[in-house]
Amino acid sequence: MSAQGSPVIVNPDVYLNYLSAGVASTYELNRNISLVTLGALIWDMLSSIPDDYRLIRTGRLSVVLFAYFLARPTVLVMVILAVLQKTGPISNCTLVAMMTVLFQVISSAAASFLFLKRIHAVYHGSKIVRHIFSLLWVIGVGTSCAVFSSTLHDYSEIANTKHCVRHSAWSALSIAFMDPVLFDTLVYLAIVYKVLSTHRMGQKKDWRIFCCGNGLPHFSRAVFQGGQQYYLITTGANVMRFVFSADPSASPTLQVLLSTPAVALTSVMACRVHRNLLIQDLDEARIGNRELAKPVLPIGRMVNVSLPSQEKSDVTDQHEVVEICDKV
Repeated sequence: MSAQGSPVIVNPDVYLNYLSAGVASTYELNRNISLVTLGALIWDMLSSIPDDYRLIRTGRLSVVLFAYFLARPTVLVMVILAVLQKTGPISNCTLVAMMTVLFQVISSAAASFLFLKRIHAVYHGSKIVRHIFSLLWVIGVGTSCAVFSSTLHDYSEIANTKHCVRHSAWSALSIAFMDPVLFDTLVYLAIVYKVLSTHRMGQKKDWRIFCCGNGLPHFSRAVFQGGQQYYLITTGANVMRFVFSADPSASPTLQVLLSTPAVALTSVMACRVHRNLLIQDLDEARIGNRELAKPVLPIGRMVNVSLPSQEKSDVTDQHEVVEICDKV
């Protein structure tokens, strides 16, 4: 039964009674997925507190560090708002929906910026490549902002129950959901091409290098594998989100079923991969008795590492390793 013309409501206090059986089932599933996402996100943030504290303690403010710590709380606020949107009571459904999308855009932009800095690091000698991917990042953020227009009329209150439901679909939503997949794919392929083409000069091609990064110098392997983990996991989630949103036969609630977990997973993976790379580099610098000239530079650079001469082969030479450490 729909909210517009239901004949008799046996229990008017139960908001699900105003929805059809299929929509009510999807609504509950969406609510449960959001609750599980919130629990997993809180666990991830709590478990990474020691590493986050170490990053703060060993460094000064930079653009990359700011993006890292911006992605963390904004995605948490987004998931909390998504849970409130499905559990209620909510007095203004449109306002809560707009706030949810706002924090979703900020979190997604910050997470993709961390991935963007990898392409800046790997292609530190090519301004054209860096500018092209920066432009693609800006286009992606702008596309995500376009979702704002859909929230003005998509959500409404279920009767007078103070609970909200998405009642209308928006065809352009699938375009906004597909953009992260395209951007991450281009960034990942560009990084793979650069790393493999640099370290397979005169070597026999081996599929294990492409799959696992075997044979690469240590730091390049860390960059390669970190990007691989981020891309495979987040792309799988974002592709599923796109498939749901592009299905014309799906209900409006079902179309955004995976929106919240996909954004949360992307943020978590981007921050985890970025954090692990920095922590690993700091550990190796301490264990290998390497000098940290400046732990974190204030001019948007993260780590400046002086390496011994025997590790000059990593990436291309010692200078490029320092540049990657500076910019990632």
